Amino acid sequence: MQTEPGSQPAFMLIHHSKYLIAIGFALVLVLMISLTAIGLTRMAAIHQRMEIIVNEQNVKTDLVALMRHAARERTINLHRMAVMTDAFEQDDELQKFRAMASEFMKARAKLLAMGLSTTEAATLEKVGALALEGTRVQAEVVDLVTAGKAAQANQLLLAKAMPAQNRVLAKLSELLEIQRDAGRKAVDEATRTYHYAYLIMLSLGAAAVGLGILIAWFVIRRSARIESDLFHEKERAEVTLHSIGDAVITTDTLGMVDYLNPVAQQLTGWSAADAQGMLLARVFDAVAEATGESMGDALGQGVLDGQAVGTKQYATLYARDGSGVSIEYGAAPIRDFNGEVIGSVLVFRDVTRSRELALQLTWAASHDALTGLINRREFERRLAQLLETARIEHKHHAVLYLDLDQFKMVNDTCGHMAGDELLRQLATTLEKRVRESDTLARLGGDEFGVLLEGCALDRAAIIADSLRTAVTGFRFVWQDKVFENGVSIGVVAITDHSESTASIMSAADSACYVAKDQGRNRVHVSHPDDSELSLRQGEMQWVQRISKALEEDRLRLYYQSITPLFPVACPADSACPSEEHYEVLLRMIDESGKLVPPMAFIPAAERYNMMPAIDRWVIRTALDHLATNGAAAGSTCSINLSGQSLGDEQMLDYIVGQLEDSGVAPQCICFEITETAAIANLTRATRFMQVLKGMGCRFSLDDFGSGMSSFGYLKHLRVDYLKIDGSFVRDMVEDQVDHAMVEAINRIGHVMGIRTIAEFVENDAILEKLRAMGVDYAQGYGIHKPEPLTHTET
Repeated sequence: MQTEPGSQPAFMLIHHSKYLIAIGFALVLVLMISLTAIGLTRMAAIHQRMEIIVNEQNVKTDLVALMRHAARERTINLHRMAVMTDAFEQDDELQKFRAMASEFMKARAKLLAMGLSTTEAATLEKVGALALEGTRVQAEVVDLVTAGKAAQANQLLLAKAMPAQNRVLAKLSELLEIQRDAGRKAVDEATRTYHYAYLIMLSLGAAAVGLGILIAWFVIRRSARIESDLFHEKERAEVTLHSIGDAVITTDTLGMVDYLNPVAQQLTGWSAADAQGMLLARVFDAVAEATGESMGDALGQGVLDGQAVGTKQYATLYARDGSGVSIEYGAAPIRDFNGEVIGSVLVFRDVTRSRELALQLTWAASHDALTGLINRREFERRLAQLLETARIEHKHHAVLYLDLDQFKMVNDTCGHMAGDELLRQLATTLEKRVRESDTLARLGGDEFGVLLEGCALDRAAIIADSLRTAVTGFRFVWQDKVFENGVSIGVVAITDHSESTASIMSAADSACYVAKDQGRNRVHVSHPDDSELSLRQGEMQWVQRISKALEEDRLRLYYQSITPLFPVACPADSACPSEEHYEVLLRMIDESGKLVPPMAFIPAAERYNMMPAIDRWVIRTALDHLATNGAAAGSTCSINLSGQSLGDEQMLDYIVGQLEDSGVAPQCICFEITETAAIANLTRATRFMQVLKGMGCRFSLDDFGSGMSSFGYLKHLRVDYLKIDGSFVRDMVEDQVDHAMVEAINRIGHVMGIRTIAEFVENDAILEKLRAMGVDYAQGYGIHKPEPLTHTET
């Protein structure tokens, strides 16, 4: 590989200069250390010498002062003894006199023990001689005092003792002055030593400064040459960077921008001057396509940590004015000749057009052209991914299979253009009802699919029903025609037990078929224990299973509370307080002991005329329970009657007989009949209600509002309660039309003296709206979830 001219000499120059500078600074460092060591040593010696001088001087001075004090005190003691007449006081002064003599001798001994000069020793010896002479005279004074000759003692004290003592004090003062002279000489010696050390340090400092100046001159000269070489190399590099078609940004070790080439300035919208010193993330405002995360800070820090980022990385770069382009980028650290990271370089190019074309092709391969939704191929690919996570991570997902119920009628009536527009509008409606993490797809024709990621089966059923409600509430207008819509939905779980994507799709299709075959516009959830339904084994099998369940007593009653929203007074003719109100609900225990919901077998029972037998079991079991528990507690029990039972001539007699045999007060029973069943059997329903109401029973009209002529028939049916259709109640908080429907039904019911019950109350927001509206009762999962009713054998 060839090297650019001048680059190798510049490198060698830098390389050798580094060692020369290092050696020079090492010499300066040695000189400074020597200077410091010598200075510190000399200063320590001076300090130590001064401390010795001061300590010796202080000790000698203290000892001489002590001797002077002891000598003076002895004279004072003698004088006191001479003038005292009390023997005890004289003895006390005598003891002090002798103690002072002892102090004097101890101080003298300590002075002798110290290192004294010849002059000091001679002077101290004279002090001793004088003190001895004075001691003899003082002894004579003591003897005279002891003998009681005070006058003679005073005369001797004044004539001889005190002059002797003064001679001792004078000689001690002379000794003190000698010591002071010795201290001054020691200080002078220390001062001379200090000046000597100062001159040495000054010389070494001057040598260090001189060497430093020499090194600085060398560095300046070498740096000028290096700078010139680097300037030329930088010019060549900048010309190269200005010429290439890629954008280039470089940063320093702190991630601050220090260079942008013209292409980078154009793409980012930042001039080189404005970007200088800015954080990379501020200038390079990019979002990674793969993760959607801002990558400026992470990219800069990662590269500065020594991690290179290869090319073929894609992101959206937002310019300073907010416009965005798709880019392909790569980044790498910039290293010096020692391998240390000294910055980073980022290279990128505008790939907007090529990426747009690629994205269009990718989108077309995975989306439905008509609705813009995911197509079947992409749907099954994502389904395979969810199945993989279910197997490896044991996660639970769900798939919904939707089939429109009235699509063929729109196509046949208004043509395919209307059908296409209906599909587009329904796709938009459904998209608003699914989560961002879910996948909505058009599988073909009028079929749609939904993948619910991380969703349990029960929650999937709720979501499916909300989609069904959304489609049901959607009105499609084409020219002068208005179409109502319905959808049948199959729900299948995706678990670690699922076999394959094909089996899951087959099960979902089968569940959708069952929902459609059960009456359309409903949701069917496929469970492992109802494989008969998903495998389409036919309605006759359900007939056999229902009959067997009746024979083996495997039907069960659940109950759900119907809660009053306001205090309600008990009717005068009622034996039961109306506040305690609940509805009994039917369930089945299948052959394996699992619970089967009513909508799994009720449609088959209705089609094969088995509802009267089921209704008889429900009535008999509920009345037995009330006879044992409910009636004593004074509760009102709502029992559902099918349309077939209303048309059964023997059912009325059966109910009357059961009421009489059980002993349950008829006022405690409220029969619920659907609006459609009552209208279909209006004459018989009217007679049925008249007989039972005459006994005291009450009636509730269920699913009110779902029919086409509800208000017109209402005045012919003497019911006590109106149960407002749950499809209106569920969305009344968000949907003004549903809110108006509920309000209208409630108002009409109250005008006619009928109490109103709202079904499908799923949250507090709905509850508060109903209470504000004046609805009398509320029922739903937001208030009370169904619970098992104690089963009574019959």
